[in-house]
Amino acid sequence: MSIELKESGFYEWHDNWEKVPAVGVESQRVDECLAHYHRHGFRGLFGHPSFGFTQDNLDFLAHATNARWLWFWDISLRNADPIYELTGLEYLGIHPKRPGIDFSRFKILSTVINHWIKADRGISASTITEYHLWHYKPTSKSFAGLEIPAGVERLELYWANPMTLAGLPVMTKLKVLQIHRCRNLQDLSELPRIAPNLKKLLTTTSSKIDATEGVLNHPKLKEALIDGKCVVGSGG
Repeated sequence: MSIELKESGFYEWHDNWEKVPAVGVESQRVDECLAHYHRHGFRGLFGHPSFGFTQDNLDFLAHATNARWLWFWDISLRNADPIYELTGLEYLGIHPKRPGIDFSRFKILSTVINHWIKADRGISASTITEYHLWHYKPTSKSFAGLEIPAGVERLELYWANPMTLAGLPVMTKLKVLQIHRCRNLQDLSELPRIAPNLKKLLTTTSSKIDATEGVLNHPKLKEALIDGKCVVGSGG
């Protein structure tokens, strides 16, 4: 995936995850960026200090309410409310230095990359089906109390610090689970309970995981690749 400075003079991102072409918002020329966005039929916007985004607000979204795809990272926001004006928003990735977000307010939001903060709410009642949770590191080192979208079908955990999956809610629609860089995680025995219909499991850089209890005896699991070793499915 690559962000390029095009001949037009604007940063563009065409090969992102959802293949929704996006324009980089530069704080020194927001109006020009938005004009380019509308002129060429873009439906995605992104921002990062490396690409000229240096402000603490998303007020400009009032002039791009048809956006379907947003990703703003390594930034600090004092107000995220303009996001709620995007009634067609389907994909959202956002940094944790921000006020809390009520995810239940979005009507068709399906994919979220979230650095969870305590002020976030409405996640379980949201329309999210693909949820990427980054840096979940509570002092309790437990998933107890963590909100997960009720209809989640794909869940990816990155840099979480619990040792077990205990505390996660039951996710009956979950089909795909990926676990990356969760270096404390050892015990997956809760997997059949929390994800009774899971089909695919992938873990990387989580070398302490014991792939026996909860994986080998999972009634629905078809594929499981644990740190490069296939333990369920072809070659397992």
